[in-house]
Amino acid sequence: MILFNYKPWRGVILFMPFLAACTQIPTIEKSEVKFSTLAVPQPDSLICLNKATGQIKAKELVHVTKRVVVIAGGKNAMSDEDWEKYNPSFPWRKNIDRYTLFSQSCFLRSPNAPVDCKGTDCRTIQTFKGHTWLELANFVAVDFIPEGGTSSDPQTPDPGELSIKVVSKCHVLTFEGEIYDLSDGLGNHFVMHATENSAPSLEVALPPGWVLKRDTLATPLVVGPRGIEGECYHVLISDHFGQGYHQYQFADPIFPSK
Repeated sequence: MILFNYKPWRGVILFMPFLAACTQIPTIEKSEVKFSTLAVPQPDSLICLNKATGQIKAKELVHVTKRVVVIAGGKNAMSDEDWEKYNPSFPWRKNIDRYTLFSQSCFLRSPNAPVDCKGTDCRTIQTFKGHTWLELANFVAVDFIPEGGTSSDPQTPDPGELSIKVVSKCHVLTFEGEIYDLSDGLGNHFVMHATENSAPSLEVALPPGWVLKRDTLATPLVVGPRGIEGECYHVLISDHFGQGYHQYQFADPIFPSK
């Protein structure tokens, strides 16, 4: 089965609006990323680097040359008030402001931390301009669905197309109650984890075969990293409304399937 029925078609440039500097994130094909879609085994009692729960505004920065994502955390995390007026300088840029939809969030370790790390050794903290940031993820690859999309920015796909990202992120999310499920008709399912606005929307212009619907969970849905021991891969989708999704069900045992 062809995963998502898409074809990698180009690299993606992240443009800084005020500078000519940019970086290229490879396509899934060019990145040569490949991993098992089985969930990485986790201990019964997770030790989390954070205590984030509920409807929380995420505060994230992206390093456009190293492709690292950091989130406000640590001893002096940035407040919502400071975030509104914060303008980072190159090579950092703000990630899209989003409102989270999960009930629990557990950061197990920073992407480059040792697998056998313990306590504070599991987190990589960066400090700049008086605030502390936790290294959350590394961008591995970005593509668009379907082939021949028109957007030049992976954060803002055009109506009728989606962006798909592979990230290295040791992160476990738990969803309860009502969820928004995105599927491709081929057995791959994604759960909406965040919106650019506080209210999710079903009025999304999707590629052919894709469906977005509201559903109610009978039991909690836990979405953890995929791969073999030591790997922490997640597959994410973004739509043209700025809504983000984590893949929780895979149609094939290996990503990508081709």
